[in-house]
Amino acid sequence: MDHNIKIDDGKYKYGYIKGTIDNYYWYALVHKEQMDFGINPFDLETGQGRVSRLCVYKEFCEQDGNPFLPTSRVRRYIYANYRREWDVLNNNHEKMVRELVNYLERRYSLKLLKN
Repeated sequence: MDHNIKIDDGKYKYGYIKGTIDNYYWYALVHKEQMDFGINPFDLETGQGRVSRLCVYKEFCEQDGNPFLPTSRVRRYIYANYRREWDVLNNNHEKMVRELVNYLERRYSLKLLKN
């Protein structure tokens, strides 16, 4: 299954990047080298990987209050959250997360060669 992965424009510091995958938002911390606590791209376990922080989520704006004084709040529903280990990994979204991790691993492992 191919998901539509996009990285948001902008300058990010220290390997922090964010973007969208289909109709979900995500942000990640991607290192130049593989880390012992990164996400292993083959089995999504803690192991050798460049991604040490990953969150996949959706945000919903909810309207509250009365019609004369409405209030709104944003709720964030998290489908995957990794911070050196998995806090949340929704089984229904595991394939999408695996594709995103593999994409980030491939994209940030490319090295430019000079002649």
